[in-house]
Amino acid sequence: MPGKPKVFVTRRIPAVGLDRICQECDAEVWPEPMPPPYDLLRQKVADCDGLVSLLTDRIDAALMDAAPRLKVVSNYAVGFNNIDVAAATARGIA
Repeated sequence: MPGKPKVFVTRRIPAVGLDRICQECDAEVWPEPMPPPYDLLRQKVADCDGLVSLLTDRIDAALMDAAPRLKVVSNYAVGFNNIDVAAATARGIA
């Protein structure tokens, strides 16, 4: 049986959602109130299957290129201006 999907969460989100992610996934949660620096975020997602981001996180083609296993980006926000949707679509990332 394959292991749980690996997910990086860029900030603490409400417990109801975070608890579920942690139950179903091998999750790492950024502990700081400020977003992780972009270069560190690229390192953190390098071997992840999923990413939970906030509107302040830049999710662009370069970040996606650094994460070849990435299958899904979930944005805890109203809107998605921080995500390069065309780049995600081209890579088959939902």
